[in-house]
Amino acid sequence: MATADLVIKNGKIVTESYIFDGAVAVTGGKITSITSNENAPSAGRVIDAGGLHVLPGVIDVHVHFRDPGYTYKEDFGSGSAAAAAGGVTLIFDMPNNFPPPKNVDALNQKIEAAKKSIVDYGLYGLLTEGNLGDVTPLAQAGVIGYKCFMGETVGKIPPPNDGEMLDQFALVSKANLRVAVHAENDPILQYRIAKLKSQGRGDAHAHYESRTHIVEEEAVRRAIMYAAETKCKLHIAHLSGQQALAAVAKAKRNYQPVTAETGPHYLLLDDEQYAKIGSLMKMNPSIKLASDKAALWTALNNGTVDMIATDHSPHALEEKKKPMIFDCISGFPGLETAVPLILTEVNKGMLPLTTYVKVTSANPARVWRLYPQKGAIAIGSDADFTIVDLKARSKVNPEKFYSKAKWSPFDGFEVQGLPIYTVVRGNVVMDHGNVDKAPVGKMVTPLPGTV
Repeated sequence: MATADLVIKNGKIVTESYIFDGAVAVTGGKITSITSNENAPSAGRVIDAGGLHVLPGVIDVHVHFRDPGYTYKEDFGSGSAAAAAGGVTLIFDMPNNFPPPKNVDALNQKIEAAKKSIVDYGLYGLLTEGNLGDVTPLAQAGVIGYKCFMGETVGKIPPPNDGEMLDQFALVSKANLRVAVHAENDPILQYRIAKLKSQGRGDAHAHYESRTHIVEEEAVRRAIMYAAETKCKLHIAHLSGQQALAAVAKAKRNYQPVTAETGPHYLLLDDEQYAKIGSLMKMNPSIKLASDKAALWTALNNGTVDMIATDHSPHALEEKKKPMIFDCISGFPGLETAVPLILTEVNKGMLPLTTYVKVTSANPARVWRLYPQKGAIAIGSDADFTIVDLKARSKVNPEKFYSKAKWSPFDGFEVQGLPIYTVVRGNVVMDHGNVDKAPVGKMVTPLPGTV
């Protein structure tokens, strides 16, 4: 008679500190034992992970599933299938769908839509113009945190004015939650877009020229200052440039609770690729210079940047391909490429595998008050695993994506390191690229008693 629901054995178990041989047993969706392979209990299902590495489930704190509202681009079913295929066990969905979750009624519509999810999920509330009275009710309704768009965004969400933002940050602080900011100075970028358009510029590089470092740096510094004033925990989404990075590093040195994420595209692409890849790599903030790439890798390794997130931003291909770059929508899908792309860099020595676990699992769980329920291979933790083959080679092929957006700026990239199994609370939702579409995902909320 089986004594566990699932056992994963013969693999190398990877935590943020150690790599060791062993077996993990799962019962009722929780990790119940970590043993030698010889002492593993019997189980209803056994995964032989020989030659594979068993990681805590990858957490992506920045995706856009567009549901409800823009489901021709993506929905919770297709987006969570993309997550499972890409080795991601938990996602946080951003609030620029329609209606945006700026109040509890709109949040409840999203909670209903999310019942299609194959992987676990957290939901951001929105800080926007005129919703100060909704901030506290959203916290009580279980948002994982808040998003504040300080500049232009898909969905044209109006940012709060500075005074309102200060009051909103104070309420978030009182709720012991965290604000993620899209930090770009809107007046500067709008002025530059108009200027470049008047010069007849429609090439992809003009997108970078409209959103150079100062656009991000000013907004990051302003957000940090407002967070310090209100004692609010702050997260800088999609950090792209070294000047903004320096502002984050200074805030950390001052012991301010500021965290930051960057994305695979900022680590692997730079402005020299605009000529070749064109509008498919248009993203806000803009992909910047080779020197920024190098600075971000250093920051991941030394802890200044806390995590990697995809900013998975699916769109219909015709929305991306227009004659004028400023008419092309910003964003691209990333859930199915992130793990292979970054594991390729792990194989090259750019990041130790233990640090990869830290920035894709342990740190996201800690920052968003989910650790050790999430982000750990430990007895009592949720049985979330990303099981990878570091030797497996492939090429990025968007035609095989589960996402509705079957295109990518990384089309044709050669990768080494692939997710083989994705396990969500003991449910094997992906096995060698095949996704089980049963909606087993559950909503996560911050753990009580965590800081």
